[in-house]
Amino acid sequence: MAGAKLPAKKQKPEPPANHERWIISYADLLTLLLATFVVLYASSTRNKRKQAEITEAFITAFHGTPPSVIVSPPSGSRGVLQHQVSPIPKRVELPSAAQAKIPQNMTSQLAKDLQTLQQLHLKLSSLFQPMIENHQVTINDAPLTLTIQLDASVLFDSGEAVLKPDAAKLLAQVGNGLTQLPAGYRITVQGYTDNQPIATTQFPSNWSLSAERAVAVVQLFVSNGVSGNVLAAEGFGEFSPLAGNDTDAGRALNRRVVVVIHAPEPAGAAPQLDQPQG
Repeated sequence: MAGAKLPAKKQKPEPPANHERWIISYADLLTLLLATFVVLYASSTRNKRKQAEITEAFITAFHGTPPSVIVSPPSGSRGVLQHQVSPIPKRVELPSAAQAKIPQNMTSQLAKDLQTLQQLHLKLSSLFQPMIENHQVTINDAPLTLTIQLDASVLFDSGEAVLKPDAAKLLAQVGNGLTQLPAGYRITVQGYTDNQPIATTQFPSNWSLSAERAVAVVQLFVSNGVSGNVLAAEGFGEFSPLAGNDTDAGRALNRRVVVVIHAPEPAGAAPQLDQPQG
């Protein structure tokens, strides 16, 4: 029928509001927190491994091989928990105090000695900075040892064993720093030459020239308050070259004076006899 009205369409009911969308944000937050803690845990694990490697290096320096109480981590990667060998860690039997190679106070003593040498290294680096930049002085450190290598031309005239005035002033400042070292430190001054022969009334050989130069530095340290009980002078002549003696540059490298500062041996470590040089 033309005039009939069509029935009105029923409106679909609106879906209920979703009140659980916060779960998505909450899950994202938990994921970020988990990733953060994983990174922190992995970082702390690396630091522990590095610290163990440093400790093992010190112990090896004194004993040749690390004691059995130090267990190296597995070489293969096991993810974040790579330090765990198995789900159930195996019990490690530690030796008794009488059987242990390392005394309990060694760790603290090593830390103190390392800090002392680091502080001295910083002071000497500042003192010798211009010469370090000119490659006339080098300062190197090893476990419980600090080595200062000086070009002989900075300290002495050619064929002489008398310190130059400027060199004496510089080494006097070094001597003042050495007086502040704790008891037990030893200082060895070593003299070296090139292979050019010398035969004078004062120096019949390179042996005598290298030894006299080392003695001159030792005497200057003594005059600045360093105890003679901790000092030693050694002459190596031409027999421990750093470079070939067939060039001027090589011979210049071989003419040198080296000051070696030794920290005291940790209490309880196996005694090491000094081997005669040359």
